[in-house]
Amino acid sequence: MTSIAAPERQTGNPAFDPDRYPSETSVQPMTSRGTAWKALVFTLILIAAATGGWSSVSPDPGGLVVWPWWAWWMGLAAFILAMITLSRPRLAAVTGLAYAGLEGWILGAISAIYEVRFDGIVVQAVILTIAVLLATLVLYLVGAVRATRRMARGVTVAMGGVVLLYAFGWILSLFGVDAAFWARPTSFGVFFSVVVIALAAFNLVLDFDMIERLGAAAAPKHMEWYAAFGLILTLVWLYLEVIRLIALNRSRQ
Repeated sequence: MTSIAAPERQTGNPAFDPDRYPSETSVQPMTSRGTAWKALVFTLILIAAATGGWSSVSPDPGGLVVWPWWAWWMGLAAFILAMITLSRPRLAAVTGLAYAGLEGWILGAISAIYEVRFDGIVVQAVILTIAVLLATLVLYLVGAVRATRRMARGVTVAMGGVVLLYAFGWILSLFGVDAAFWARPTSFGVFFSVVVIALAAFNLVLDFDMIERLGAAAAPKHMEWYAAFGLILTLVWLYLEVIRLIALNRSRQ
């Protein structure tokens, strides 16, 4: 998940204003193809690290899997790296790769925990995540959905609300209070998860738009790493929401 708004003039976001990158001053401008290759590099690192995270989690004699204590610290480190990357685009080639390694390890552990309880859920989640990505990309390329100022504002506000809700539930859980009503296998829990997945899909549209606009504006080459990082951030978020939705549905059966 990324809080990067679409870099369009009408969003009023000066950090991603294409006018900041005049083509005549860019010796090595970024391209959509270059961004795609760098996104692939992030993805391969995520997958490689996920295999390690998966193997580090094993069920106890009773068949239960306990969330490893180290995952909290790795999650905190990944969050800090993500914030650094979002605020320092030139560092994305370093901090983004480090984030991919840490986040991949955590995703592997999370996936293993889900797999122990719901056999085959990881394959289902991966397939559905790829399907959402491809469907959103096709809709964007054919012009069925376009990033607008209203969309960027709405997605940003909604994302902020979801993050605050998750943070509130996590803080209460530290004191033994289970306030995560959205994560329960109820009709509302499923509906909420579908809404968040739709929100992640809209965020993919903003990511695609940012890549296209910065490429057209001949942004500096290092922005390929930054744009690719934003895309991977959204895909990680999407995968986590998809696997949670599948788990909620299977819990209701």
